[in-house]
Amino acid sequence: MTKVACMACICVLLSGCGDRLSEIKDAASGINSAANSAASAVSRDVHAIRAIDINYKDTSFTVNDLFKTILRDIRWDYDPDKNELHVRGTWKTPLFSDQPWNDEMKEKLAETGIVNITCKLIDDEIDSKHTNVTLTYNEEMILQKSGEEALHHLYDTYLLP
Repeated sequence: MTKVACMACICVLLSGCGDRLSEIKDAASGINSAANSAASAVSRDVHAIRAIDINYKDTSFTVNDLFKTILRDIRWDYDPDKNELHVRGTWKTPLFSDQPWNDEMKEKLAETGIVNITCKLIDDEIDSKHTNVTLTYNEEMILQKSGEEALHHLYDTYLLP
């Protein structure tokens, strides 16, 4: 008799949990669906741009290859109204290796030096005239390059062994 009473109590308790479990599943499903929708809406343009081929000095590589090689902790953003790709990352050597920075400064830049790159895209190519690169350290811009010089510096850095 006590076994039957215990079973009845357990059944009563578990019947209330079923509704709550269903609510939790619905909430999790809604969060996952919203995250997937947001990711696909934002990243569709960026993924296509990252796959664009670049041909420079008899070498072919993608926009993604370029920036993942020369920067760390990359963030991508694309402005379709202006056809601009905005790439932000942490500085890493050998980018701007022509600068007279000592080892201590290079170490500081590797930790907190922020590189911002803006490129205008025309017909699935980066327009060198509208390329801008800045390096910021402690909220102060310490280096800026623009135009063809900036773009070719990025490409040449990528090609370094």
